[in-house]
Amino acid sequence: MLVTIISAEHSLRSKWVREYFASKGDEVKVILVDKSSVHSFFARIDFSKQLRKSLDALNPNLIYCETTIDFLMRELKVYKNKNNNVKLIFDVCDDFNVDQKYLNQADHILCASESCRGYIHGAQVLYPTNGQSCLNTSPELSKEELFFCLIGNKNIDMNFCVSFLRECSILKKCTLHILGDWKLKESFIQNVLNVGVNVVDHKGLGSQSTRQEVYDQCHYGLNLMDFEGINSESLEYMCGQIPIINSIEGDLSQFCKLWDIGKNIDAQNYKIVASNICAESLDVQLNQREHMRNLYKTYFTKDNFFETLDEIGGSL
Repeated sequence: MLVTIISAEHSLRSKWVREYFASKGDEVKVILVDKSSVHSFFARIDFSKQLRKSLDALNPNLIYCETTIDFLMRELKVYKNKNNNVKLIFDVCDDFNVDQKYLNQADHILCASESCRGYIHGAQVLYPTNGQSCLNTSPELSKEELFFCLIGNKNIDMNFCVSFLRECSILKKCTLHILGDWKLKESFIQNVLNVGVNVVDHKGLGSQSTRQEVYDQCHYGLNLMDFEGINSESLEYMCGQIPIINSIEGDLSQFCKLWDIGKNIDAQNYKIVASNICAESLDVQLNQREHMRNLYKTYFTKDNFFETLDEIGGSL
């Protein structure tokens, strides 16, 4: 079978979709879309023409397409109407604003969360994965000091991070471990230092084993981002088996409540959360680490990802 994958560049999901079909012995062709280059009307027309030519030349048996670029859905609707034998999978990828009339052309609809499925009729949840397995963990947590870690990216709510850390530092000595780099990191570090919190900057992300050593020192990971859904940082915290202070709504917020993997936080309750974690026992945090490991192994491993695609294959 020839499978054509159409996805945005730097997609987290299509890499594993490609590996899945290749593992089944299928021939896989990938068409990448640079989202920044197809904003204009004329750029979309040009890309649509190229896409039609590519699909006519490939003549795929199955097309998997991420719906992050809406005009691709229109093009594939037309292509499927002309090629009735082709199977079409649309992957919504947590974009709740997709037009259902285009999705209805697909033989199968995927989405990345239960929250998204509530908006998309007929979708099946395919939770994301980072392809990693949990490493052995040996947490060494201080009773006298709170240690946090933060995986840096452009979506961090830096002001909220600083406000939360200020509240914690009033009650207990605190240190923040930073992994990764982003544009405003240096000014963020200075702001954190200014509220009385020590900072250990690990610069890059390093290897998984190096990151695990950091997680084993820290009580919580800060998942305070202007983002919806389960992103790569959320997966990293899960795989690292570290409880989270979480501001992301949707499935992750529900997991915090139902699986006891950390604390949900917002502008109204962050002072209460700071007070609670400064007073809680290490046993509470150690239990949360075990819950986080179990959650990751239940939903977010590569095996889980492949098993879900196996289920879909039976219905195509």
